Parts: sequence; structure tokens; C-alpha cells
Amino acid sequence: MVDLEAVTLDRTGWVLGIDTSSDVASIALAPLADNEVFGAEIAWEAARNQTATLLAEIDHLCRLTGIESDDFAAVVIATGPGGFNALRVGMSVAKGFAFAGNIPIVGVGTLDLAARAVADWGLPVRAFVPAGRRRVVYADYQRSNGHLIRQGEIVNRVAGDLAADLLAPTVLTGDLSVADERALREQPNVVLPGPGTRRRRASVMIDMALPRLLVGDSDDLTTLEPLYLHQQRPELAAKHTGSDSTS
Repeated sequence: MVDLEAVTLDRTGWVLGIDTSSDVASIALAPLADNEVFGAEIAWEAARNQTATLLAEIDHLCRLTGIESDDFAAVVIATGPGGFNALRVGMSVAKGFAFAGNIPIVGVGTLDLAARAVADWGLPVRAFVPAGRRRVVYADYQRSNGHLIRQGEIVNRVAGDLAADLLAPTVLTGDLSVADERALREQPNVVLPGPGTRRRRASVMIDMALPRLLVGDSDDLTTLEPLYLHQQRPELAAKHTGSDSTS
């Protein structure tokens, strides 16, 4: 287990972000130091090949930025909800780097990350992640005191019915098929940004985790676990997503 009382965050190092919650995977590297060095980010259609592609893409990212894994100062991982195999691969790799490097790890909820993309739109948000067979898992967010706060429990629904119960204009954010996107745009109270805006980004996830890292806070390497699609109880969601709010 990483003990932050014994480990000092190397502020000259880099943060690795990993999101394998769905078929579209995203990874990013960002420097902690306040300088002119830029990071890098990759997103790709991983489908069921996260096991085969994740480490190769992390190596690709390291070559793009000219760093080694020894330069990692922390790891940020999307904790779900999401697909069982996809989340398991991402969590295993993230924990492997954290354990090997004796560096902190921070988990960020997948729906919190999806909601963050539209946090400044000034409207309620319904963030979702694909659950297979044209279904999605979603949660609703309302803005309070400058943050999007998750409301209620995580829900599983057919993607085409995402807007069935909306009573006010609401921003929908997450990955959709072309057919579901077209259908949703015809429904009342739907505010649907373009696919690029709705896409989860590992670099944004790093931004979400930085406030915790910079004050010496992280998750317990031994107890941090993913939230899978079949885990719907609110107490499980609160335990595993790492945060119920996003700036």
C-alpha cells in the first residue's frame, strides 16, 4: 500500500491518467511542474482489446513526451461504472504502476468525468456511459456552489430513452451511436453537444485529481476497486466513484 506519509509527491514528475471504462479508451500524461513542458493524450477505439493495447499505448505516450515510466509521480484511474473487463484492465495497470513506483493513486468516477466536460454550460447534466446492447448507465447532476453535484442513484436505461423523463433543458454527455444521437436530438429538453465535446478525456481526469494530489491526498491502493455496470446501489456508487461532484 502506498503510504503518503512516507512518500513525497515528486512535483517535477508526471501524472499518468487512464480511462478504460468503455470501448473508447483514453490515456494522458501531464507534467506536475509549472513550466512550458506540455503533456500528451491518446484516445482510441479499444473495443475488447484493452488488454492488448493499453500498455502499448502508454509506451507510445511515453515516447511522444520523451519520458520513462520512472518519471511517473502519480496515477489517476477512472473507476467506473463501466464494462467489467475494460475497467479491470485499467485498474490492474494503474495499480501496477502505483505499486512498482511507490507513487499515489487517485480514482475518479467515470460519470463525474463525463459530466465535467459540460460543467460550465449552466444547465443540469445527465452523464452516461455505454452499457452494451444499446443501453447506458447514467446519473444526473445539478450545479451548486460552483460544482456539479450528483443527484440520486446511478440508473440503467435504453439509450434512446435517456431523455424520457426530462422536465427542463438538460445537457446529455457521453458516447452515443449515430442512430441514438439522431433520435435524442428530436426529443424535448435535450441539449446535446457534439461528439467531441461529449467524449471523456483522461487529461481532464488528471485536472480533476490534481487538487487532491497537491495536498497529499490519494486513495488506498489495496481497497480502491472499480464500480461495474451491475453494481447499482447508491452506497456502492458513493464508495467507488471517488467523488460525487465535479467542478
